[in-house]
Amino acid sequence: MEELQELRRYHDALPGAAPESIGAARSRLAGHMRGSRRRRARRIRPVWGLSLAGAAAAALLAVATTVVPDVTREAPDVTREKGVEVPRVRPSAAVTELRLRPVANAQDLADNAAVLASDEPEWSAGPTQWGYVKSLRAQTRVDGGEWLRGKPAVTNTREQWRQLNDKAFATVEKGKLEISKGSEFEVTYPYLLALPTDADQLLARIYETVDTENARHRASSLRSAQERAENSGKTPEEAKRLAEESFPPLTSVQRDRWAFQMIAMGMGDAALPPRLRAAMYGAMAKIPGVRYEAKSSDLLNRRGITLYHVLDGYLRDEIFINPKTYEYLGYRTIVVKDHKDGPFDTMKKGEIRNWDALIKAAVVDKAGQRPG
Repeated sequence: MEELQELRRYHDALPGAAPESIGAARSRLAGHMRGSRRRRARRIRPVWGLSLAGAAAAALLAVATTVVPDVTREAPDVTREKGVEVPRVRPSAAVTELRLRPVANAQDLADNAAVLASDEPEWSAGPTQWGYVKSLRAQTRVDGGEWLRGKPAVTNTREQWRQLNDKAFATVEKGKLEISKGSEFEVTYPYLLALPTDADQLLARIYETVDTENARHRASSLRSAQERAENSGKTPEEAKRLAEESFPPLTSVQRDRWAFQMIAMGMGDAALPPRLRAAMYGAMAKIPGVRYEAKSSDLLNRRGITLYHVLDGYLRDEIFINPKTYEYLGYRTIVVKDHKDGPFDTMKKGEIRNWDALIKAAVVDKAGQRPG
């Protein structure tokens, strides 16, 4: 079945046929039909003896042979390439549906998202436009409440605008729009929009960032810890040893979790091109330990599907995804096993540490503007 999946992914990535090629093919087909009218009609019988793999291959072949004529049924729209208007033929909904596969794992989900995203218009937003995000957040201990168990008693709706160059952001405070300079976001728009739309390349970039940030934070923490130890009378060698014990290098699982979280933060705080979002799903699917779950319900009780990663068997990070449109719905961190986290914090199974839902994301022309 792996060969069939690779065949299908290869087919989905092929460019559509040019209109002149379609026209020539139709002319040849019409001529062939006129020349064969004298032949006796044959009844097409179904092939019942196909194995499961054979039937799947035949289905893939049927999709490949029906894409071209169905595409021509759609009226072409127009895109602009290098200042020139170029007709673009978009596949019909029926063809798109045929190209989608049943979702059984994280990679299937990512592949379907990529198929749908390939039919979307190219991203055309400029750096001085604004990304609008409306979200709902559950109150937890980090917001002054308690760790959640089940549905939250308190939720907060938030609207924010970020300039795509991340030189300014805005929020509504007590009914008034407040615009601030700079950025308060860990994953910035310039970084996000510069990510490749190839899943492998995107994940490599994310891991590179994780490693760079971890090295910087660890070096700073080691210096501070070593200075404190020396000030308390430890020798430089002993102080260095104690600092390294306090701040060990990232494990591979911690590194994978950080990569998952970084991608999730990028999706939750920004309005993104569909192709980039699909590549993010593809990158998540390639992170070791990431799994797929077919049924879930988000903070707004919307039915979804889930990609998740579990840290050392006790802490689950998950994102919710619309099962039809593959749009991002939200994020949650939940304790799935009792765990002692340092001398002062015990994590109890069922505690929800973070939970938010994306209500709306779009690009607008100015701060304070809401999408129509």
